[in-house]
Amino acid sequence: MTRMSLADFEARYRADPDPWGYRSSEYEKAKYAATLQACGPGPFASALELGASIGVFSGQLAPRCRCLITIDAAPTAVSTAREHLAALEGAEHTDVRLGTIPADLPDGRFELVVASEILYYLDAGELQATLDALRERLVPGARLVAVHWRPDGAERPLTAAAVHAALRALPWLSLAGSSDTDAFRLDAFTRA
Repeated sequence: MTRMSLADFEARYRADPDPWGYRSSEYEKAKYAATLQACGPGPFASALELGASIGVFSGQLAPRCRCLITIDAAPTAVSTAREHLAALEGAEHTDVRLGTIPADLPDGRFELVVASEILYYLDAGELQATLDALRERLVPGARLVAVHWRPDGAERPLTAAAVHAALRALPWLSLAGSSDTDAFRLDAFTRA
């Protein structure tokens, strides 16, 4: 398989409303729990979730946020996320957006950014552009939480190891904690 295109992602969501088992997978449940712990209790005045998919994790994160913006590039996933989140308490504080990263990263300043299994779908140039944009959007002391599935895949230009090495090398981020398993790499950083 070659790198997944936006059309490939959209086709998966049209074929199966939950193509990666976000609602039922034990792996996803464990990853969500670790990711929420790495985020901290909040409340966060403003948070951004990259690659939010159908909004399962977004629904767990939203109660910790006064304002949560999510972004995903697959229209069907965004539609599903909007429906899912609209039914939850605090939905009025959640803004589900259609867009790609880094091109459509929202303006604003954020206390928390979560990148769950998204950054390795970018090529090296897109990753660098995304990190440059996040540097401008994270307030001092903000938290950036990145979590990625460990196995390599031909559909992903980068590996989890490469993404996390790039994050750890940034002088404006300090590693605040890690929660690695055999299945995923998770790093939480603080913005200097």
